[in-house]
Amino acid sequence: MSTVMTVTGPVAPEKLGRVLIHEHVLVSYPGAELDPADSWDRSACVETAVARMLELKQHGVSTFVDAGPTDIGRDPDLLVEVSGRSDMQIVCVTGFYHEHIGVPYYWRNRTSEEVAELLLHEIAHGVAGTAVRPGIIKIASFDPPGEHDRKIIAGAAIAARESGLPVISHCENSRGGDVQQAILAEHGIDLRRCMIGHQDQEMDLANLKAIADRGSFVGIDRIGLEVLAPDEHRADFVAALINAGYADRLCMSQDHMCHLRSARFPLPIPAEVREIWGSIEPMVYEQLFRRSHTYLFTNFLPMLLDRGVDAGTIDRILTDNPRRLLAGE
Repeated sequence: MSTVMTVTGPVAPEKLGRVLIHEHVLVSYPGAELDPADSWDRSACVETAVARMLELKQHGVSTFVDAGPTDIGRDPDLLVEVSGRSDMQIVCVTGFYHEHIGVPYYWRNRTSEEVAELLLHEIAHGVAGTAVRPGIIKIASFDPPGEHDRKIIAGAAIAARESGLPVISHCENSRGGDVQQAILAEHGIDLRRCMIGHQDQEMDLANLKAIADRGSFVGIDRIGLEVLAPDEHRADFVAALINAGYADRLCMSQDHMCHLRSARFPLPIPAEVREIWGSIEPMVYEQLFRRSHTYLFTNFLPMLLDRGVDAGTIDRILTDNPRRLLAGE
């Protein structure tokens, strides 16, 4: 029988329960730890994460996929501690972020085969010198996907083919999913074990159907990040995909953080909001990491019910679909 690897060991697929397939305990952008203003409190991060996990368990969530790759703050010991104290099954990833933020210089100069060697070593022996083994491979690409993105995705595809682990992805601006699928397919990956993520900003429903028609899961997995797209749009598209017969190809999550290690806002502030940044900054931080991870259940799922999506379908999307993705069932 197949199992799913968590940070505390393998779990049988039927024990996964409801799954949040793309979330974060901690995100730390490269170099944030060097800032003299850095005041990250590990203990406070753990306390917040444990409290969030216990809240999620009240909504039936048993498995939390921490989608942070090695270059944006992955901390396996932190995940083990949070899992142990909350009894939440946490899955960590192996892989790199997209080239505009991640992919350290050394790995930009490696071949796809060398990238695959690293990922396979982590899968077999543990990440960052620990015994924690990843249960999923993360890929990412910018808009448009760059040279290093494509090389890293190819390396991830080789590792996925050799290990049998599934793949989840980051698509900047909901673009590049077709490129990701093409590279994965070129290396012999079963696209049914892949979730093309961050499709929340896509405005053409046909493009989401095309991802699913190629076999992959469609990730509407930035629920609540209305700085990127309104949740009304997400709910409309989820309902439309379900009505079109794609319920078994959908995954939902939030890409929400328990803690952001960043003394200053870590991303460029768009010119059009610089003058009003001070007034909207609290709202941005609220959507990124300050509010509870239960937002999906308390705020978004009622929007689906209002659109005629039944509770049974919602439960299958949160339970059956991620189980098939993670375990190949």
